Amino acid sequence: MPSAVIVRARLPSGLERLRRRAVDDAADGVPAHLTLLYPFIEPGDLHRGVRRALADVAARHEPYAYGLAGPGSWPDTVYVRVEPVDPFIRLQSDLARAFPAFPIYGRDADFEFVPHVTVAEGPAVADPTTVADPAWRALPVRATARAIEVIVRAGTERWRTIWRIGLGGRGRSGRR
Repeated sequence: MPSAVIVRARLPSGLERLRRRAVDDAADGVPAHLTLLYPFIEPGDLHRGVRRALADVAARHEPYAYGLAGPGSWPDTVYVRVEPVDPFIRLQSDLARAFPAFPIYGRDADFEFVPHVTVAEGPAVADPTTVADPAWRALPVRATARAIEVIVRAGTERWRTIWRIGLGGRGRSGRR
């Protein structure tokens, strides 16, 4: 199973409970997040050179404030909108240039990246109580993107963070 590059997001507790019920991977350890690259490199192929390339990209982006704004949806997903989107788009674009063999969601160049935090997938999307849940009233909230993370899942184990790389060259700690 491939890895992913994400920015971790902290949802209000009610939305986090909703996400854990309505997103299958949440039960397997995937934190609330904004996806930057997925599918990414197989866990066994993540090496120092990959980490250095990720750190080089992260160093060019200072931490930035953003807001978890409110609900949005596509036919197969209910998500939290983020504002502003531009810092995430720039970061994802730089990562895509650094790793051209791993386009986000495996899509071609015509795909438009929309920064978001998934709260529901599958059957929960069609359930009207998902977007009517009172937990959405906790939004908007402010947050700060401070790092990118590489999360992995090997075999049947849970997803886990193996690298946390600070934006702006901060906090380059983290090991496998």
